[in-house]
Amino acid sequence: MSSDPVATSVDVGAVADPNAALAGSRDLRPLRAVVVGAGGMGQWWARTVVESQVAELVGVADLADGMAEASIAQSGAPDPSAVVAGGDGVALARELGADLLINPTVPIAHHPVTVQALHAGIPVLGEKPVTETLPEALSLVAHQEVTGTTFMVSQSRRFFPQVRQLRRFVAEHGPTVLTSAFFELLTDLGGYRAEQAHPLLRDMGIHAFDTARYITGTDPLAVTAQGVNPAWSPYAGDATVSCTFEMEGPEGERSLFAYHGTWNTQGLPTWWNSEWRIAGRTGTATWDGTSAPVLGTEDESETAELAARIAAEDAPEPDQIDASLIECVTALRGGAAPMCEVHENVLSFAMVEAAVASIDRGGVRVEIDELLEEARTEAVAAERDEAARAVLESWGSVREALAAGPRQVSRVE
Repeated sequence: MSSDPVATSVDVGAVADPNAALAGSRDLRPLRAVVVGAGGMGQWWARTVVESQVAELVGVADLADGMAEASIAQSGAPDPSAVVAGGDGVALARELGADLLINPTVPIAHHPVTVQALHAGIPVLGEKPVTETLPEALSLVAHQEVTGTTFMVSQSRRFFPQVRQLRRFVAEHGPTVLTSAFFELLTDLGGYRAEQAHPLLRDMGIHAFDTARYITGTDPLAVTAQGVNPAWSPYAGDATVSCTFEMEGPEGERSLFAYHGTWNTQGLPTWWNSEWRIAGRTGTATWDGTSAPVLGTEDESETAELAARIAAEDAPEPDQIDASLIECVTALRGGAAPMCEVHENVLSFAMVEAAVASIDRGGVRVEIDELLEEARTEAVAAERDEAARAVLESWGSVREALAAGPRQVSRVE
């Protein structure tokens, strides 16, 4: 592994065609991957790596006795005995000479595991959320800049073909003025989510918020939000929320993004991707979260052409974490910054934290930049690594630092 200066900024459409990236990787050796965490997501990641043509599962780590072995057993590995189980994921990755560490641990472990891996020179593909708090997220950005080691956060919703189709439609018929996402499921996930103060926002909001940024090409400026939790809810915190974000596009155009979600009701549920309506300058799109999007303009012939184009794009292709893994491996082989690299991802996470802050403060308007700067102050005070602290202090503003992207990224031959 080596690090080279980044020639270009993060490509927000880096995997426009995951099949093309996969085809270009078939003659190259699979990258050796260690999965840290053997819970439900960790087991899914282990299976994904085993089934992938771009990576090889060489190790699984978990602190709980027997969990790593159980994850290996269910992974589908042709020879489970060839996959090494351990407790310390970074130590295991170093021992095995891994090219990549995949980190689907619980959120509280994201920061320490990722910092250790970055300083060991091991690229990290982390699960959302980037970490547990916004100050910790900024700390991870600083550690990436100190080490030059790639850190990508898997925002799996970006890799659905329908999401890319919506993004293309907005590019052709935008900018947007109003985008909405509605999510409804009666779900009792249990575990740590049951005691979280804001389980729906922290677990599901990040998906919709990141998807909205990607589809519309806008970034958040401010939010107002409200939350409630009915008596029948299995969650300790608000599992029903409504948020309205003020967004800004690359030319300074303003728009709104509204998110309404609940884990507290049943009947006519949405799919996990939410239901969407996207209003652009010269066209509107809707998406039920699972089938093909519906695209419309005032021109009937153009609308028919758009429908025909969508219908023609029916070839199966990798999506969700399968495509996320392809994106990460492709970037590492090319020495490029992957889509969802930590600098790009933090604004999606900041939307979650700003919505949480708005609810906690009684529904007041929360400005994203103010929250980012508050988080930087906390991150500087908590940072033990002198080099990372110096990076945090050196930024003109947090938003400027995030927009600048990584100074270096990893290359894996």
